[in-house]
Amino acid sequence: MPDGTEFRYLGIGVSDAALREFVLRFMSSEGMSWDASNWDDRQLELAFLQRFGEAIKVLRERTAGRTILVFQPVMSGA
Repeated sequence: MPDGTEFRYLGIGVSDAALREFVLRFMSSEGMSWDASNWDDRQLELAFLQRFGEAIKVLRERTAGRTILVFQPVMSGA
């Protein structure tokens, strides 16, 4: 992202290319800005579930002035 935000998926079912496409489509469909710090994590989690059929939890990490949104799969029943 232009602001240095990165996205990481910790599972094995979604490729980097598919994740990039998902993020861009999410921004477009939800009318989000490039500033991911204002995004609603719950909306992002629901959109991911709809797109890939996998429940995730969005974790935000900040390091060296950058934000990393980590998409962590949630175990069934958790």
